[in-house]
Amino acid sequence: MAVNVFDELLSYVGFGPEDGEALRRLHPIAQPRLPRISEEFYQRILEHPDARRALEGGESQVGRLKRTLVEWMDGLLAGPWDDAYFERRCRIGRVHVRIALPQHYMFGAMNVLRRGLGAVIDQGFAGDARLASRVRVALDRILDVELGIMLHTYREDLEAQRMAAVRTLTAGLSHEIRNPLNAASLQLAVLERRVRKLPSAEQTGPLEPLALVREEIRRLDHLLEDFLQFARPRTMRQDPVPMETLVGRVVDLLATDAEGRGVKLRLEIEAGLEARGEELRLREVVMNLVLNALDASPRGGEVRVSVRRVTADQLELRVDDEGAGVSQELRERIFQPFFTTKPAGSGLGLAIVQSIVGQHGGAVRLEESGGGGASFRVRLPLA
Repeated sequence: MAVNVFDELLSYVGFGPEDGEALRRLHPIAQPRLPRISEEFYQRILEHPDARRALEGGESQVGRLKRTLVEWMDGLLAGPWDDAYFERRCRIGRVHVRIALPQHYMFGAMNVLRRGLGAVIDQGFAGDARLASRVRVALDRILDVELGIMLHTYREDLEAQRMAAVRTLTAGLSHEIRNPLNAASLQLAVLERRVRKLPSAEQTGPLEPLALVREEIRRLDHLLEDFLQFARPRTMRQDPVPMETLVGRVVDLLATDAEGRGVKLRLEIEAGLEARGEELRLREVVMNLVLNALDASPRGGEVRVSVRRVTADQLELRVDDEGAGVSQELRERIFQPFFTTKPAGSGLGLAIVQSIVGQHGGAVRLEESGGGGASFRVRLPLA
């Protein structure tokens, strides 16, 4: 998910290889002046009482932060602007969240950097107006990306707080509902035994509604189990999980279901890949994604499940369908708990998928498949 956010930010501001080259040309010129810009940056931040309180720790703390900012600007201009760059920036943003540095002050302070580095451009490229303009455009773009990353980390924090509240509420409600539900199930069993003692001719009428009630209790019990699973995330075991075996078993289990729907299941699995994690929970991820794909697929369609190595330490599980796809508006909400487009859905399937994948140190994202349907892509660490 994180990588996708960064790619979107770069694309949105139009940052490309030419911008990277322009910033690298600025880097050696700006490097000797970065400490002065850092000094001005923190001077501006500390003018505000709320920001000053967030940065408590005395001169040594501020001095360390100034040195960190110099390193930050050095990376800003030198690159490379890759996934590791994004993750480093997110970590810095999370520190700002943790110390409660007011977000609006960071916007003003970013303007200080824009002006300070802009002055370096004016002086360093005074004899080449065209190049100066090109470097300034590149600087504006990368600083806009930095603002986007900052907003992303603050949004992460808000989402984490919201999810914590939802989990607390879910755990409490599930506990309160399960007790009377268990009592109802026991009384239903007693009632059924009494009905079966009646003469055969008198059993049929009462047994039919009893079977319906039993099925509804079972459905509620499964729904509660989904709620509890979502509400109590835990640390996953770190076992080697053979993906070819795991995915194969899930597809074998769902083959009859797929056949009944008139949907073909196709596997493309790179041999020998093992994820690092907990087999039962990863199986649940695959099961949820393939069931969603089957639900979305038209009769005569195909669901493709693939697993491949994507980096030296990551694999990608991909589930593609040929359904109607997911609108951009719904994509923003698809992983939110209790959001569903299915009449009888709990809205927790994809939220649980995201939770399990996150607990494994991975990420899941939704894209459009080649046929216009949905493509869920799960990155997991290799064993």
